Amino acid sequence: MDTNLLLRELQSKANFRDEDFPAFLELFEPLSLKKRDHLYRSGQIVRYVSFVLKGCMRHYYVNEDGIERIVLFAEENWWIGDLVSFLERKTTNLNLQATEECELLVIERERFDRGLKEFPGFLEYYQKGTQKTYTKLQEQVGQSLSDSAKTRYLRLEKERPSLLLRVPQHHIASYLGITPESLSRLRKEISK
Repeated sequence: MDTNLLLRELQSKANFRDEDFPAFLELFEPLSLKKRDHLYRSGQIVRYVSFVLKGCMRHYYVNEDGIERIVLFAEENWWIGDLVSFLERKTTNLNLQATEECELLVIERERFDRGLKEFPGFLEYYQKGTQKTYTKLQEQVGQSLSDSAKTRYLRLEKERPSLLLRVPQHHIASYLGITPESLSRLRKEISK
């Protein structure tokens, strides 16, 4: 596992010192998931926040009709986890599943809290990241409510083209909030 990916991510957004990284890394456990494995399911309390070193994961809900709705994909260099469940120790409504083989660094709540206290660079990273994520989520909710499926697809194609190559089309459709058949028609229309 290339754990330096985590160090580079921390340093890209905060003043995280090289010499602190070995001790910080000890707070994490490496975890490998096979394709289709779940880290957690709806109804459980989320025990870990995860950093993706390799692979892709999907965060999704299942509605009362049994239809899945993907809210987030996490690729390499992404953090993933239901923070409300993790921080407040409440059950989650989300599911977290590997869409391909994954290598993760996972951290449990007590160690996460220790990391925030003992490593100022991690606290800075977390605060900046939380603010940025909140702003981005607000933007995405607004766009998902107001933009057409075509606009959402074109944005995904521009901002995260790797997802279109590595994630099954039915997952892309779920993420966009449309049926696979609608996605197929949309892609044909765009390619003309």
